Amino acid sequence: MLNLDNLNIILLILPVYQLMFYVVQLVTLKKNGNPSRRPLGLLMFLMWIYLVMNAAGYLRYSYLDEYLYCLQLPALLAIMPTYYLYLRAVSITSGEMFSKPWKVVYLPAGFIFLLQVATLLTMNAEQSVSFLASGGSLSVNSDVTIRFAMMVSMLGYVVFLPSQLLIFSFQYVRKMRMLAGSRKNNPAYLPHFQPLWSHIILFSVIGFLVLGATMRFSAPDYNHLLTAFFNIGLLISGGLAGYFSLRQDHLNIEVAGIKMDEATDDIATEINLPFIPKSDNNYAVRIDDDEVIKIIFNLQHYLVEKKPYLNNKLSIVDLARTIVTTKQKLTYVINVVMETNFYGMINKYRVLEAKELLKRPENQNYTIDVISQMAGFQSKSSFNACFKKLTGNTPSEFRKNHRRVRIGKPKMVTPVN
Repeated sequence: MLNLDNLNIILLILPVYQLMFYVVQLVTLKKNGNPSRRPLGLLMFLMWIYLVMNAAGYLRYSYLDEYLYCLQLPALLAIMPTYYLYLRAVSITSGEMFSKPWKVVYLPAGFIFLLQVATLLTMNAEQSVSFLASGGSLSVNSDVTIRFAMMVSMLGYVVFLPSQLLIFSFQYVRKMRMLAGSRKNNPAYLPHFQPLWSHIILFSVIGFLVLGATMRFSAPDYNHLLTAFFNIGLLISGGLAGYFSLRQDHLNIEVAGIKMDEATDDIATEINLPFIPKSDNNYAVRIDDDEVIKIIFNLQHYLVEKKPYLNNKLSIVDLARTIVTTKQKLTYVINVVMETNFYGMINKYRVLEAKELLKRPENQNYTIDVISQMAGFQSKSSFNACFKKLTGNTPSEFRKNHRRVRIGKPKMVTPVN
């Protein structure tokens, strides 16, 4: 029978498994040259560590508390700096919006960790049990060693953590204003960076930190309703942070494969064979030059003639099967020989198709969403980011500029004999 005790246990475990899923996704999936994958995985891992420790404390796993207590507060203090590091990685490829040195922001977490380790090492077994059982709450009945350890805990939760939130929030607002100003002059500045997603991740991370720190002191074991409230909040905040982080990560990969020097006015109609490298240690597959040339010829011919990229569910497996090769060989050719990735190559053709659709007079009443779907994009965010990366303009600006040029052309007058 489901009661409040069982419900609280479920709500304690769910956020742990939820963030474990995101950690596994980020660790096991290939990086594809995406610099934000590592800090993003570390961010999810730190949130997961805190939830594991939180669940261990409420489920009375004292042996975990004893050996991992020193990690809980430092993990919480390292979350905001890691999010800053993630933003730096997202923006470092162009513009370097968050390019200042970042290691110094980990000093509070490291300082608290060293103090907690030192205080626990000076405690005897009885003092350690008493301290861990208190949950870090100050008590006049505690001896000097325990009270010092509790003061260290309060220093982290009450001084360092709020200071991090205030300082970073101020810096974040300033950087977002700089981003908005840069995009007014250059719409293609950081085309893959989605401010709305970033805001959601930031508010989710802040909510996670506030709920985690408050729960430590305001949710006693006997108050099941208050504990359930905090656990639901941790579940929602962790889920939103992980979901939109993965969306931003995927968009980075889509846009990263599009190169500005590949921008043309029309869809390519000729086959260009790039330089073929001799080897690449990151790939187990090895194919000779003749097969590489054959794959590239078949691939580009198929893309130009059949336009499979108009199918928004096109996968590299489908593409490999159609041109009669394997996924591993096609991946090698696209990534190593053509120096791009599957999403970048396909989205380049989709953008070129969208440009043609936007130019046609019969499509002038179609919305940008409709045009993006006609070109094969699954989402408007992906369409806008890829379009800006390749053309330097948003789709709406491109349509407006082309319409202005078309209207401004003088009409041809037929001479009268």
